[in-house]
Formats: sequence, C-alpha cells, structure tokens
Amino acid sequence: MNPISRPPKRILLATDLSARGDRALDRAAQLSRQWGAELVIVHAIDRKLESLSDLANPLPSWRRSPVPEMNIQKQIRRDLREEVDHLKILIGEGDPARVILDTAAREGCEMMVLGMAQEDISGRMPLGSTVEHLVRKSPMSVLVVKNRPNGPYRHILVGTDFTEESRYGLECAAGSFAGSRFALMHAFEMPYRALLSDTTLSQEFAAMERATITEFLRDAALPAQVREGIRTMIEHGPPGLMLRRYVEEQHADLTVIGAYGRGFLFHLLMGGNTPRIVDSVPSDVLLVRAHRPGATSPDE
Repeated sequence: MNPISRPPKRILLATDLSARGDRALDRAAQLSRQWGAELVIVHAIDRKLESLSDLANPLPSWRRSPVPEMNIQKQIRRDLREEVDHLKILIGEGDPARVILDTAAREGCEMMVLGMAQEDISGRMPLGSTVEHLVRKSPMSVLVVKNRPNGPYRHILVGTDFTEESRYGLECAAGSFAGSRFALMHAFEMPYRALLSDTTLSQEFAAMERATITEFLRDAALPAQVREGIRTMIEHGPPGLMLRRYVEEQHADLTVIGAYGRGFLFHLLMGGNTPRIVDSVPSDVLLVRAHRPGATSPDE
C-alpha cells in the first residue's frame, strides 16, 4: 500500500481577470490557506489579441497605462477577499496556454486551478479553448472551478473505473480533503442487461460488483476517517449522467476523476461525442493526473 497522499505545496492559478474568474481566485486562495501552500497567480498578456481589441474598441486616454503589469498586480491583490501568506503574482507575454504551462513547470507547481468560460445563451458554462487545452495538456492535476466557494469542500464524489489511476485519484483527494464526506461511484452502461433478468444470476453479479469495489477500497491508502465514512455506489448507466445526477441530488461540491493522459476516464472527461464530465457535472471538477510509468508527456 502506498503512503497516504499529501496536499499540494504549490498551487498555480491561471486568471484572465474576468468577473467569473473571481470564483477560481477565491477557491485557490481558500485552498492555499487550508493547506499552507504557496499560491502562484499567472496572467498572460497576448499582445496580438490586445492589438485587435484596441482597434475595435480603443481605450480612452485615462485607461491607457504605461505599465499595464502594475495595474494587473493591483487588480489581483484588490480582488483577493482575504490575505494569502505565500503569494506570488507573475505576468507573462504570449499565447496564454503556453505562458501558463511554462510558468507551472518553472515554478514547480503541483496543481493548476482554472475558471470556466462565461455562460452561453443556454445558461451553460462551456470550457473555453484555453481551459480545454490546459486540461488536455497539463502534466499536473487540474481543478476546474465553477461555483463560488463557501468554505472548504464538504462533500466529494470520486469516480472510479477500478484502474490504478482512479485509485490514485481517490488517494490524492482523501489525503488533501480528509475532513470532507466522501462518496465513491463506479458507473457503467450494461449492454446486455436483459441477460440478468434471472434472479440468481443478477444476485451473483451484484455480489461480484460489491466484492470488486470492496477490494478496490482495501488496496487504497486512505486516512482512517475517510475509509470508515466513505459511501460506495455501483450504478448502471452512462458515467457522466450518473455523476451529474448524484451531484445535483446529493449536493456534492467537488467531483474527482483520476486519469492517465489518455486513459478511459480521460476520454469520458474530454473526448469525442461522449458527454464531457467537466461540462456536464455542475460541481467543481478535479482531474488528478497520474503518471504512467515510462510516459514522457500527458498525451501518452
């Protein structure tokens, strides 16, 4: 059994200074205080986009700053609701995704905190292109913040497909949020469910499912209070739908998924026509990045 995981010691917050970004800022600051972690805030200035914006909507003279970086620093510090003991604010120039990834690597950050894009006309909050790129490419764990924080996370839902990376996701969440209430869900669609209409066969299959999730938990390195209080569930249905329904009905405020760069759950999270968990689950979502032995990048 592996040692119990510890919380990150250095958190990176990527901010575009938008109003919705305040939610991610508040959550990153709250986690920094909770864990005693250093908070590194990075903002990327894309001169190409700024030039296009200035042509379309030129700024009045009193808003043109000779040192925009100073104004950005002041805005970030003003937007922080409470003081953070260990704070570093960095401003880079260039493509936002590249600036953020380079800063995270250079500063040795262990977790990245991102905010969602603005709501669309349907009321949804889709991933913006930069956020989606970072979720796909980040070699470290990524927390996507959707909701305004109201204290520490209290109710955490962990999705599992019984793989090592999903166990790692559970262990990291348990080590970082040991005071929270935990639920563990394995959800999958059964293509031949009619075959289980026989009562005996159905009971045998259910017993096998219970044994599997029990074994999965037994082999996980968990704090005692998490192991004793965790709720386990096996649901037959699309994973994204089952996770979303639990969050909506049981009011979980964080959903955790552990995945290699291109593991099964990563494709559920990000890929193709499958419902995207980051988009569909209304809670904040933490993608815990496990590293496949021998892999050199999150794409492997």
